[in-house]
Amino acid sequence: MEPMRDPREALNNIMEALLFTYRYDAGRREFLLITEYPYKSPGSVREFAAFVFADAEFRRLPGDYAPYQGHGETFQAKGPGAFVIQNIRQKEDQIELWFGPNFGGVTVTYGDVRGYTRGSTAEKTGPSEWVYRDSKTNEPFEFDYPFPSLTGPA
Repeated sequence: MEPMRDPREALNNIMEALLFTYRYDAGRREFLLITEYPYKSPGSVREFAAFVFADAEFRRLPGDYAPYQGHGETFQAKGPGAFVIQNIRQKEDQIELWFGPNFGGVTVTYGDVRGYTRGSTAEKTGPSEWVYRDSKTNEPFEFDYPFPSLTGPA
């Protein structure tokens, strides 16, 4: 896990990126966003990004498909099929992420943001099974949970 130099600028690069996780912790006033990232570090076949927003306020922007509206303050991708970030609007202390008309989106107002990337390698182990490993440490991790120190399997 490598820290980003400018996470606010990096947020401009996640358009059409897969959404893995978002989670708002009201008690800590912290919002976590985990996506894929388009710029790969040396030796990486797939890059992941995590953004941690501090002093955060969260608002869910509902979509038009009722079953997806159960994802309020949390979303965690599991298995095939995914949402992508379809639109990003940034102001100085606010970001709006839109995941499509069915799902909707989120707005987060925040005081500070930290960002991290993680490069990976992948090995096919079955017809539709892959093992992902950190490209620097060779440590294996689950595809849906590329930052287990920030959030891991339930």
